[in-house]
Amino acid sequence: MVVVDRFSKYATFIPCSPDVKVDEAARLFFKNVVKLWGIPKSIISDRDPRFTGKFWRELFKLMGTELNFSTSFHPQSDGQTERINALLEQYLRHYVSAHQKDWATLLDVAQFSYNLQRSESTGKSPFEIIMNQQPNTPGALIAPYEGPNPSAFNFAKQWHEEQDISRACLEKAARRMKKWADKKRRQKEYEIGDKVLVKLLPNQFKSLRKVHKGLVRRYEGPFSIIERVGKAAYKVELPQKLKIHNVFHVSMLKPFHEDKEDPNRSETSRAPTGVVTKFDRKIKEILAERKIRRRGVPSHSEYLILWEGLPESEASWEREDVLWQFQTEIEKFKESATGTLRNRVGEGVTPQK
Repeated sequence: MVVVDRFSKYATFIPCSPDVKVDEAARLFFKNVVKLWGIPKSIISDRDPRFTGKFWRELFKLMGTELNFSTSFHPQSDGQTERINALLEQYLRHYVSAHQKDWATLLDVAQFSYNLQRSESTGKSPFEIIMNQQPNTPGALIAPYEGPNPSAFNFAKQWHEEQDISRACLEKAARRMKKWADKKRRQKEYEIGDKVLVKLLPNQFKSLRKVHKGLVRRYEGPFSIIERVGKAAYKVELPQKLKIHNVFHVSMLKPFHEDKEDPNRSETSRAPTGVVTKFDRKIKEILAERKIRRRGVPSHSEYLILWEGLPESEASWEREDVLWQFQTEIEKFKESATGTLRNRVGEGVTPQK
């Protein structure tokens, strides 16, 4: 867990497991941050389920802290922390052992070295802003050591070497990231009602995690802009089938240009996003419909399909979302089912005088 003070840029690196529970994450935050600096007035974080869950929200509501979340799949919204994450990752990648079990022991030196670096935006290091001075650092060691405790010398020597290496590595990574940060960035504004194409990432959909990412369509749409959120994000009107957050950073959008001569050009015969099933057979008849409800899983509809060329004994239940090729047949079935229900309701009813 990486925590960065927006004013001083002071960073705190907290080791924890990827599957840490929300109550344990809160305990680590209080132990490493609140205990030293107090309750923050506001927090900007990513949309990790631990931070968007009821426990975390209610906890900091009780503490009087305002919670803000970055735009979905756009980590630059919390760019300060994400930049430090990248720096820390590069440092650990160079010095972690092959089994990768000692990364937590490297965090102390990395945190100390990072907070010694002077920021270009403030002209001071985080230590100088908080303490009004740079802390003392390990001095040069005289070798060979002939004192009474070689183990103490080895400990100091290891800390000294790790601190020098980490500072050099972090400074090099910072220069590299600064060089490429704004190379491809562009500013674009949209109005409510504008049509846009949305960049949907494969890892947003469980069904696409096993397919080749390079062959997945990069943009979907067109969709309408329904609201502006902040200075660089927009709320988009997405189909109900896309169960994802509908606020996107401007970098995830691009304008849709309709073909005036052929308005149907934007329509596609490919499967909708998130669907990897396509049928080569035709439907002969839809026999029945059922609603599947399970605890913890969104409900969905299934249809009993009788395929052409197959006997009724081989009819199969199929989810509605994979029957995207047969929307006309589904609509007809729903209309006939509604009409039949109305007729049944009307049977045996005597109109009142």
